[in-house]
Amino acid sequence: MISVFRNLNKFSGKSKYLDGFAIFCARFLPFLMAGFLAIYFIWYKEWLVAIAVLLSGFFSRFVINETVYVFHRAKRPAQFEGSKVLIPVPKYPSFPSGHASFFFGMSFALLFYNIWLAIIFIGLSFIMGISRVFCGVHWFKDIVAGMLAGLVSSLIIAFGIDFWQKL
Repeated sequence: MISVFRNLNKFSGKSKYLDGFAIFCARFLPFLMAGFLAIYFIWYKEWLVAIAVLLSGFFSRFVINETVYVFHRAKRPAQFEGSKVLIPVPKYPSFPSGHASFFFGMSFALLFYNIWLAIIFIGLSFIMGISRVFCGVHWFKDIVAGMLAGLVSSLIIAFGIDFWQKL
């Protein structure tokens, strides 16, 4: 996994266009994704879907990740010599990625409601995660762990909602 980081991070600082794209995807793409989902849910009045999607993202980030943080406090690549860092380094632990777990949690939850939107958001979440590796603030394993946390979260929330509706 370290070699994946090194193979991505070695390209940072070499092209202002590639750096700019990666910085945009790492820092601002999450806001665009969240804004688009908000407009989508308001436009289509999909309140139950909005609640399920947000619950999945929040559960992944603030329950699963925080539980992992209690037992495992991984250092970020920015703390090691030779890493090129393009964006501000967050204070919380590196593993799993909070951004990846939140946005993959929301993206996987969308699979239960709108498969095409979910596929687009899974792709955008992956681009955001890879950009955070490129920018030097995450290891690749952090993104993979965030993706798995998001998947688990979406399944827990989907089964929870299904169980609640059957009551």
